[in-house]
Amino acid sequence: MMNGLGAIATAVVLGVIISTKFMLGAWLVVLAIPVVVVLFLAIHSHYQYMAERLSIRELLPRSYIPRPQPVEVTHPALVVVGQLHRGTVEALDYARTIADEIVAIHVDIGSTDREELQAQWQQLESDIPLEIIDSPYRSVIGPIVDFVAQFEQRYSGVFTTIIIPAFVTRNWWESLLHNQTTLFLKNALRAKKSRVVTTVRYYL
Repeated sequence: MMNGLGAIATAVVLGVIISTKFMLGAWLVVLAIPVVVVLFLAIHSHYQYMAERLSIRELLPRSYIPRPQPVEVTHPALVVVGQLHRGTVEALDYARTIADEIVAIHVDIGSTDREELQAQWQQLESDIPLEIIDSPYRSVIGPIVDFVAQFEQRYSGVFTTIIIPAFVTRNWWESLLHNQTTLFLKNALRAKKSRVVTTVRYYL
C-alpha cells in the first residue's frame, strides 16, 4: 500500500516537473531515456546472440593424430586465443594446415578460470600447447607483443605466422562492439615489424 502511494506521488511530481520545465529542455530527457534504454536492451540481445553462435557447447570432443615433431621447424605459427569459441577453433584448424610448429597463447588479466579453460582445451585442442600469460596490470597487447618477439627470435631464420581469430557480424554497425583489441594488436605488431600477421574470420 505504502509503496503504491509512493510510486503515485513520485509519478505526479515527475509529471509536474516535466510539464513546468518542458520548454526549458526537459523534453530532451524524456526523449533520451527511452532511447538509451532501448539501445542497452538491443546491445544485451546482440551479446546473447553472439554467445550462442560462438558457443562450443555442442562441439564434440575431438582427437587429432599427433603431428610428428619436425627435425627442423620451417613454418612456425602462433595463435592468439582470447576466448575458446568457434572462431578460435577455426583459426587453430587453419594453423594446422600451414604450420609444422604451433603454439597458442592466452593472456590472463585476472578473470580467466584457468581450470575450466584447460579442461575445454584438452577436449578440443589437446595436440597444441596453450601458454597462459599472466598480466597483473590488465594489459593484453603488451604481453602478446613481448611473447611474439621472443617466439620470432626463437625461429629467426624462418617466417613466423601470427594468427588472430576474429568474427564478422551480421551488420556493419555491430562490428563497433567487437574486434577492437584485434585492431590494436595488429597495429602494435606492425610497429614491432612482425612480418606475417593474418586474421582468420568467423562469419556469424
